Amino acid sequence: MKNIKIGFIGFGEASYLISQGLNEEGVQDIIAFDVNQNHDQLGDRINERAMELNIELKPNLKELITNADIIINATSAKFALSVAEEALPHLTSEDIYLDFNAGSPMDMEKISELFEGKTNFVDVAVVESIPKFKHQVPLLLSGKGAEKFRQIAIEIGMNVEVVSDDAGKSSAIKLIRSIFMKGFTMLLLETLSASEKYKIYDYILNSIENSITKTSLEETANLLITRTATHAERRVAEMSAVIDTLDGMNVNSKMSEATKEKLEDIVNSDIGQYFVDEEPKDYKEIIDKINNKN
Repeated sequence: MKNIKIGFIGFGEASYLISQGLNEEGVQDIIAFDVNQNHDQLGDRINERAMELNIELKPNLKELITNADIIINATSAKFALSVAEEALPHLTSEDIYLDFNAGSPMDMEKISELFEGKTNFVDVAVVESIPKFKHQVPLLLSGKGAEKFRQIAIEIGMNVEVVSDDAGKSSAIKLIRSIFMKGFTMLLLETLSASEKYKIYDYILNSIENSITKTSLEETANLLITRTATHAERRVAEMSAVIDTLDGMNVNSKMSEATKEKLEDIVNSDIGQYFVDEEPKDYKEIIDKINNKN
């Protein structure tokens, strides 16, 4: 299994580090093609990395694909569909084509339709840091080729999980997760920027920690979302005061402004009318009402 030939489309940091890990695992037959490999400024780095790992750089996409069994597109999400279209004429039904880009689930669905019956497609979501884990970075797989790749991946020391035969689902998990993780980071930034003005970091962090870590995330979601749905109007007023406070401290209030706007959307949707006599059961009931209003 370790004699299988892997071809990387794009040989940036991700491809280099995964290749480095695979080399350590005993996988030596790796090739690559990068549109910038002959670039005046960018080419030197690409060629140096390829030489370090004894990876042959193929002159074009056709040469890469026809000489590889597993093709990994690790370019950029904005090129995911165009690279797939360019690759299609050169792929066979035995090949496995993986897209590692952080593209939209809709793009992954389009690629899956493009490849239907022609090759094995895998939508891949990278859910941890590649520099930290290299080839063992946790990967979520979906698509018709997911199980076929999983069987190969475990033989070469990769850390993969198949979530569905339907392409798009793994990308959906990654991107929807990013709503929270990136949004939470920006909320922390805004919160701590305001905390600095009064030197109350410890009090704020301890208070938030006590509020969100004493129960499971699902219980927290049930508590926060159900109460927000029934008390949205009061919370709009509170966020107005928050924004005034941040403005008074000259702290960027974009996250708080967005929170106020979302709360106003809930008020305007009149979700509260459904829960006058009875509290909502859980967050799913609230989300169902909100989505059916849109």
